[in-house]
Amino acid sequence: MFKLFKNPAASNFIFVYLAYTLRYLYLLILIPFYGRVLGVEGYAVVLSAMSLMSMIWLFVNWSFSSVGLRTISRSSQNLFPKIFSENLSARILLALIAVFIGLVAIALSPVLSKNIWSGCLGVALGIVSAFNLGWYFTGTNRPKLAVKFEVLGFLISIFLILILVKSKNDAAIVLLSLFISGIICSFSAYWCVKGEVSLKKIDLKSGYLLIKSSSSIFLYSSLTGVVGVSSTYLLGILSSQTEVGYFGAAERLVSLGLSLMGPAGMIFLPRITKLFANNHEAAYSMVRKSFILIFSIGCSGCLISIILGKWIIDFVFGPGFDASAKILTIYSITFPVSAINLIVGSYILFPLNEERIMIKVGLFSLIIYILFFIPLGYFYGGVGMAIAKIISDIFLLLSLLFACRHLKLIKNIFMKKDFT
Repeated sequence: MFKLFKNPAASNFIFVYLAYTLRYLYLLILIPFYGRVLGVEGYAVVLSAMSLMSMIWLFVNWSFSSVGLRTISRSSQNLFPKIFSENLSARILLALIAVFIGLVAIALSPVLSKNIWSGCLGVALGIVSAFNLGWYFTGTNRPKLAVKFEVLGFLISIFLILILVKSKNDAAIVLLSLFISGIICSFSAYWCVKGEVSLKKIDLKSGYLLIKSSSSIFLYSSLTGVVGVSSTYLLGILSSQTEVGYFGAAERLVSLGLSLMGPAGMIFLPRITKLFANNHEAAYSMVRKSFILIFSIGCSGCLISIILGKWIIDFVFGPGFDASAKILTIYSITFPVSAINLIVGSYILFPLNEERIMIKVGLFSLIIYILFFIPLGYFYGGVGMAIAKIISDIFLLLSLLFACRHLKLIKNIFMKKDFT
């Protein structure tokens, strides 16, 4: 046991997962609180705003986190300030555009157009979240520091929400609390790195060039990511606010389960990226080990949702969310499917710089999603959206595996040589 803590990688892995247990404790406190205090319709406003927040984050982030992590993990320390400056400048450019996009999205949403302050705070929160420095800390082998700032954000937001939110009309206060927490954590993180990089050096030309060079991986990330983050927002356009609440509650629990795969990426991805640069055999060995962990998490999430789904919904959200149980049971299939998609896309194709193939795969998945979510969401509400998401994820999985077969990577992935 003590040898594990002496090993830096194992120590980081254990610390990150222990710290992430606070995230689940945080959500296990807040999600029932939202369900009981805000009710189905009040919670629907929060979920719609958070969905818009995720879309704004996806746009302003433009996959800079993934590209920046890959670049910085392969670079010498003297290049860190330049990489940091490019990332900061690019985000500033896109944040200006995101304000306009956010206002249009609020106007188009029946839920958010009636709750403008919640919508505006969702946009602001998305922009602040996109400036998160987790990519920098992880890429420079300091995942513990990234997690510490996230935990700080949890503590601040949970304190504000539990103190200030009192009724079903306080959805905007929830989002304001999250925004204040995000501002404090971002300021603290940037203050922490001020001695390593220049926060005053903004080069808009370099930022534009980074936007241009990152467009390929952004297309893949947005084509696949938008399927998940936009579902609640889109359902608000196609169906009733009550259906948004039902679907959003189940989707929130699924997102919570899928986020268990995130901490592993903070440890495995930088190492796999470095290994693919000079030692493919070791890289694939690491991929196989990470697959065992992440796929196990996915299968566990699926089984727990199927067996205990109704009890979890009743326990977490209380009365009024019965319809969410059926949605959660259907949605559970996405756990193991998403686990494989994560490994193949993010841990293999991305480190191998196969962005062009990833774009084609992502575009195909998005087209499938659009073809299904509009009729299914309109006629079947939250259940329809869950089915559309699963169909899209399965098509993404098949496409990724076909791409690996085309690139003759299947044998490398499943080869047992050097596997321990």
